[in-house]
Amino acid sequence: MCYNCGCQNPDDDMGSPDNITNSTLNHLSKHWDKSFDETRLILLQALENQDQKILEEVHIKEMFGKAAKAWGQSVDQAKSNTLELLKNEEKSLVDSSSK
Repeated sequence: MCYNCGCQNPDDDMGSPDNITNSTLNHLSKHWDKSFDETRLILLQALENQDQKILEEVHIKEMFGKAAKAWGQSVDQAKSNTLELLKNEEKSLVDSSSK
């Protein structure tokens, strides 16, 4: 769940399927018809640039809303923690998207 809680473990949902994990982002990548890394890069850029077109998409709003509720945090905190982890992964994301 680490994307929204800040634990830095993106494969641990900490007991709630509503927390944002790599599995969550895999589902989103299928919806967007993008690779997993492309999806993470799009989300990183949307969060960095406050791209409302992407952040207001129903799947994204629902993802952050459910995660915030599951973890007892604000949506903004869920977004902030997700951005922090994605920034930590940014080099590998950029490298993989340029291949």
